[in-house]
Amino acid sequence: MKIKNQTFDIIALTSSFICAIHCAAAPILLSFSSLSSLHFLHNPLMEWSFVGLGVVFVFVSLWPSYKKVHRKSRPLLIAALGFGTLALGRVDFSEAWEVVHMVSGAIMVAAAHFINWKLLRFRGGHKH
Repeated sequence: MKIKNQTFDIIALTSSFICAIHCAAAPILLSFSSLSSLHFLHNPLMEWSFVGLGVVFVFVSLWPSYKKVHRKSRPLLIAALGFGTLALGRVDFSEAWEVVHMVSGAIMVAAAHFINWKLLRFRGGHKH
């Protein structure tokens, strides 16, 4: 059974939003002393796992959709901008810098998958 790119986009969209929530909530949760046992949430391995998962979904969903279906580069460009913003977030200026860039980068990647999903739906609904 072949999984359609639309399914990958929905999974990637969800994981990107989970990443954004993680990036926004981890510093807030860790600031409460009674929740210090949740320090594993701010583990760089977890953060890079989300980024790696995002890159995998770009190659499994966005790229094939671009090449075979809609030929619109907008989702790829938005995803690239999102990953660039995520990389900027790793520059250690301040915690606020990191949170803003990581959350906005994850939202951009999610938006790229949402746009791709919409393009696939539009394209798929008009085949004759």
